Amino acid sequence: MASRNSSSTDFGRLALRSSAILALSLATTLAACGDEKIIAVGGGDIAATGDTSTLLPDGADSTEPNREGKELIVLHDSSQPLQVRVTLNQLLRVKVVDYAQGGPAKDALVEFKLRPTNAAVTGDASLSAFSVYTDAAGIAAITFRSNTIADVSYTVDVASDGADPVSFELFVADAPRGTLSVELKYEGPISVKNVHLRLISGQFTCGQFNPINPPVDVLAEKTLLGVSGETEWTNLPDAQRFTVLATAESPDEHLAAAGCLDGVVIVANQDNKVTLTLFLLTLSPTGNYRSISNFDFTGAIPGQVGDVIDEISLLFTSPGQFLINQVKKLAALYVGEFISNAVFGLFEDKVAEIIDDWMFNESPDWVQDILTVGQDLFQIVNNLEMLATLRISKLQNDYYVQGVLLWDGIALYWRLGCPEQGQSGYDPACGRHEFSLAQFTDTEFPMDIVEGRFTASIQNFDQLDIDNHTIKINYGKLIIFALNELILPAISGTHSLEDAIHSFIDCQSIAEGIYFNALSSIGIDVDDIAGFCNSAIDVIVSPVMFILGGLAVDSQMRMSGHAVLVDDNDDLRVDRINDGSFLGHFESDGQEGSPFTGVWSAVKQQGP
Repeated sequence: MASRNSSSTDFGRLALRSSAILALSLATTLAACGDEKIIAVGGGDIAATGDTSTLLPDGADSTEPNREGKELIVLHDSSQPLQVRVTLNQLLRVKVVDYAQGGPAKDALVEFKLRPTNAAVTGDASLSAFSVYTDAAGIAAITFRSNTIADVSYTVDVASDGADPVSFELFVADAPRGTLSVELKYEGPISVKNVHLRLISGQFTCGQFNPINPPVDVLAEKTLLGVSGETEWTNLPDAQRFTVLATAESPDEHLAAAGCLDGVVIVANQDNKVTLTLFLLTLSPTGNYRSISNFDFTGAIPGQVGDVIDEISLLFTSPGQFLINQVKKLAALYVGEFISNAVFGLFEDKVAEIIDDWMFNESPDWVQDILTVGQDLFQIVNNLEMLATLRISKLQNDYYVQGVLLWDGIALYWRLGCPEQGQSGYDPACGRHEFSLAQFTDTEFPMDIVEGRFTASIQNFDQLDIDNHTIKINYGKLIIFALNELILPAISGTHSLEDAIHSFIDCQSIAEGIYFNALSSIGIDVDDIAGFCNSAIDVIVSPVMFILGGLAVDSQMRMSGHAVLVDDNDDLRVDRINDGSFLGHFESDGQEGSPFTGVWSAVKQQGP
């Protein structure tokens, strides 16, 4: 009886365990049906692996799966090869389950490997990536590209750390074939070269095409040296849509043109001809640039300022003639210009020559230094470097822009004492003196350089043509500034010609050297002699200071220009402006000067 009761108990336990296992199998089947047709290869669905201990009687053995590791689950029916038609793409997805965490494995690295199932039969299929990380749902996705060779079976091996590897097969199915011939058409204003043609799936349309970042999932591609001739792709499956893309480079080998043709359908057993038109792209020069402009103003200054400059130039190149001219002007006030010219014409050239010889060869060193730096003065201001921030923005369209030159500094070159080119220690930056605009306002003759505004058009892809515009700059004050703030401080430590000459001629020492007691009897002491000396200097310097004051006449530049826009990284945004040129003239005292020229360049500033 006891044996019978024991057998009945064992039978009951076995029945309960069988019922539990049957219930677990049913739950697994139902769960799998709801998870995107998941068929587990090398594992099962986490949702189907719940705790079964509650289904078993007390003391029964548990048959739960191991929950310590990870599992790879293929998210398509992998019980048979997945068929993909030739040239089409197929999304492949796997899921990583982490049983220790009780859910999907986020940020798990999944590695994919593609190989022909039969090593003797190879194709040209590829994967979009060989490794990816899972998302928050534990899913890793890549794209299988079947490309152009059909009737090939492939195996994809998938691995992830902590999980058993899985594999599944794909088969590239064939279709009737045709040929695609592409003719290029281009009528742009510049020549283009290195035309890169791409054939891609018709799922990609021209509305998605960005020439800066063309798609990388291509079925085939070719590069042509130019736009002539046809490009042919053979053995393309029929009844499928394709898109043809092209990008081309400028003569400087930067992205310049592009074209797209979508909705191309292949008809089997024939040559399908299409024409792809290339269009010139548009560069965007908008942004802020650091600009440097160099001008040559030699002989370009009109009117009163030009006359004054001639007088100052004469002072430093022929001081004898300059002094005679000043005396002649004084004499003309009393006897008339005709008589003055007649009298001085008898001897002025010879006297001027004698004075020049003494000034340049026999005079004290400080006199000769002043003459030397005075001759340098015009070389300095005739070769002017202007510094600015250039802001460019668009106007009505992509080909018409406006620019604002915000001048913020000027550099003057005075190379006294610098080694010449070819000599030891030569430095092209030697003698460069940079001044801010604040320094130009804190001087004897403050000078305002206002911003320069211009409009410009973009021609022939990268040619910037700048319209005529004006920049207010007082050239005469610039000469005074260079003299007072650069040259005189360097040779005398002073900031005016009058102070410089007084520093060179020590009237007090001269007075003490020539004073003798007899002079006191007639009421003359050392201070009187020093005073006479200083007064004489003032008489000599006054005409020069008067002439310098005449330079403070307002003037402005009127100029137009040209430059080349450069896109260094093929994003159609200008990075540099090179080979800039200016042609213009000064306007002063109601007169227009001779033409001057300038060169300029600019570099894009980084930042918002």
